[in-house]
Amino acid sequence: MLIGSLVDDVRRQGIGDRIPPYYRMRTVHWAIWIDQQGEGRLIPLVNADDKPGIPEICPSLTRTSGIAPMLLVDTLEYVFAVAKEDTAKAQAGAERRNDAYLKLLADWRESTADPLARTVSEFFGQERHLDLLAELPESPQASELVAVMVGKTWAHRSTAAVDFWADVARARKGSGNEGICLACGKVGSLLKTVPDMVKGPLIPVGIDANGRPKRGRNAALVSVNTPAQGRGGSVQLVNTPLCEDCGEQAIAALNRLLSDERHRLRGDDSVLTWWLREPDDFDVMMIEHPEPVDVRALLAEPWRGLTGTVADTNAFYALTLSANQSRVVVRDWIDMPVIEVKRHLAAWFRDHSSSDRWRDGHHYVPLWQMVRATGRWDRGKKQYVSGSSIRGLARDLFRAALRGTPAPPHLIPRLLHHIRNDHHVDLARVALLRLALTRPPYQEKVMPGLDENFNDTAYVWGRLFAVLESIQRRALPDVNATIRDRYFGLAMTQPEATMRMLRTNANGHIKKLVRRDETRGAGYALDSRLAELSQLIEPRVGLPLVLDAPGQTRFILGYDHQRAADMAAARAATEAKKSGGQPGGALTTTNQEPS
Repeated sequence: MLIGSLVDDVRRQGIGDRIPPYYRMRTVHWAIWIDQQGEGRLIPLVNADDKPGIPEICPSLTRTSGIAPMLLVDTLEYVFAVAKEDTAKAQAGAERRNDAYLKLLADWRESTADPLARTVSEFFGQERHLDLLAELPESPQASELVAVMVGKTWAHRSTAAVDFWADVARARKGSGNEGICLACGKVGSLLKTVPDMVKGPLIPVGIDANGRPKRGRNAALVSVNTPAQGRGGSVQLVNTPLCEDCGEQAIAALNRLLSDERHRLRGDDSVLTWWLREPDDFDVMMIEHPEPVDVRALLAEPWRGLTGTVADTNAFYALTLSANQSRVVVRDWIDMPVIEVKRHLAAWFRDHSSSDRWRDGHHYVPLWQMVRATGRWDRGKKQYVSGSSIRGLARDLFRAALRGTPAPPHLIPRLLHHIRNDHHVDLARVALLRLALTRPPYQEKVMPGLDENFNDTAYVWGRLFAVLESIQRRALPDVNATIRDRYFGLAMTQPEATMRMLRTNANGHIKKLVRRDETRGAGYALDSRLAELSQLIEPRVGLPLVLDAPGQTRFILGYDHQRAADMAAARAATEAKKSGGQPGGALTTTNQEPS
């Protein structure tokens, strides 16, 4: 099913019609230009940004072992016998590869009457290409590709070259048997091995000691090399029969999707890519860039019965991959109707939308900000420490969004641990906590903003702590360390002891405020708010001695919701004073990160 879906994507877009069999896009660094007189020049190629190499569709086939030259476009090692290392063994290997390359050119000439093949074969057969070695740099990279051009024509694009290379590829990769293809279900010539591999840089394999991504190796999507690996002792593609077209097009599609930033989400050690069975304007990557207008349209769509530009039968596919040496590891495979993915994604935005201190309304947080918020907060630099976020969380959260499943079970404990230590609460962290609390196993109904009817003790305690902090800030505007800086971690875990201590201090602050004319009104208002919230707690029970993880989460949400509501009220009062009217008006929704 997976391979068949990739093949369908290639055929739907008509990519297979534009690229010859066993050709793919590669970066060519050098061109051997042959003129009408048979004289040649070696030309370095640069792209539009003046960087070495240009993209070109070239013959390509995976070299699993031994010596296997490519027709007309190959490395400096094959074309000029440039060794990878300065050793006799490496040089001998380069010369054997060069011999194989020249023989392939001679075989091509024997197979066709095309004069272009004769021109190229004679140029190399008379060893004129060796005269071009002096034009190479002093220490050339043996892996750089060289192509051949005759006049104004790339030799590998000629019909004779395309047809001959297809025959060579079938001889190398074909099994010699016919059978039913697992992907398309048709009878055809079956492959012995997959003709291409997933390119190494496309699948993350981790981060090195310096925080830089490691470079992976080319990896096979299907690989059975020994009888111990295969079912019934079978090797290669015996248990995964693929015809030539499907085997080639599936890997081509996968490489293309993994190269497209609009269709992939890269993590530290895995990558997720997605595609649709039929064209549609739906873009699941809005999870990374949730524009409010797009999210509102998505939230309204299921209730209106709309499903996009195609019928409800359209399908969504997502594939999560990692690499183990030279093999691809399929971590997850999603195949579900597009309308179901839309409903899950709509639930994702509903479940994590939250109020923010700095802006009115409820806001949606990009996935990358959520992942970053699980790291350590550097108070001095006022930013998250790079590389400290939960590894693999982007992949896990994206999967939860697509499948409509709970957040990873380790999310709340890790996040609470950081908040207890750094006391930092922002929109992204609040959104993550609300998401985890809204879904199983907790399934608690927590509003995205202040809920004055929610009498949960932990939530009310969070609101009380926010009011106590406001009292301290108003009474001591120049205080260096607020009660959040000193006691937030303690308040998260031991409410009763913290409240007893802070309530005594708050009484002194309120007395100070009401004694001064300019702060008397604020003092009475804060004292009244504190009394109102205290009445929401059952007197016979009081605050608990300790809070468990869900309770700590509700405490943080109550604290943040109260702060956001107070700041929204302050903004409204300021605007009302400026306009001379009453505060009011519609609230706006954005997803910009507060400064």
